Amino acid sequence: MIERVMGFTPLGPRGIEAETATALLSLQWPGALRLVIQRDNPHESGRENILHQYQQGRELFLAGGYDALLVIEADIVPPADALLKLARLIDEHQADLAYGVYRFRVSNVINVFERYPGRPRNPGESLTLHPHKLAVARAAGVTPCSGGGLGCVLIARHVLEQFEFRHEDTAHCDTWFNRDVLRGGLVQMADMSVICGHVREDGELLWPW
Repeated sequence: MIERVMGFTPLGPRGIEAETATALLSLQWPGALRLVIQRDNPHESGRENILHQYQQGRELFLAGGYDALLVIEADIVPPADALLKLARLIDEHQADLAYGVYRFRVSNVINVFERYPGRPRNPGESLTLHPHKLAVARAAGVTPCSGGGLGCVLIARHVLEQFEFRHEDTAHCDTWFNRDVLRGGLVQMADMSVICGHVREDGELLWPW
């Protein structure tokens, strides 16, 4: 049962969007909620800084008695009931990771990727590329997935006890974390009613639909 949650928002050079800060302070939660907004960028490489931020956030989380880590990236605007709904996926649907829905800034596809049957090694494509599958997922309300990114995700404690943040080649650590938990057989689910905004660099707020 999730009761104690640590919220984590890593900051890059742009800092945090005003809409994101407001949304974080508006999150509904009846239990303990600690919000960590972290700026710690010791490297010249942006990719190395992102990895460092997530590694530091994981260590801080594991050092506390938290049940789950809520990651909200600095340009994501979650609804007020996001944490309530994502916690329900873990508590009632036995998800290990629970995702909200947002559109990527560089394309019009969403972060919820298809999960192939069985125990897949590779993530599927975004549901946006398969309108029928997207319609089915929206009608169902919740859907199994292979997550794309960590913009809005609630991660159960045992996941972070088992998996570290890392990267290889040119991909960022969120890509490898999503892939590692998928190949580890963990259950990733999305609540299609947790609709998040994504603030573009020019200030426009993008929505999934």
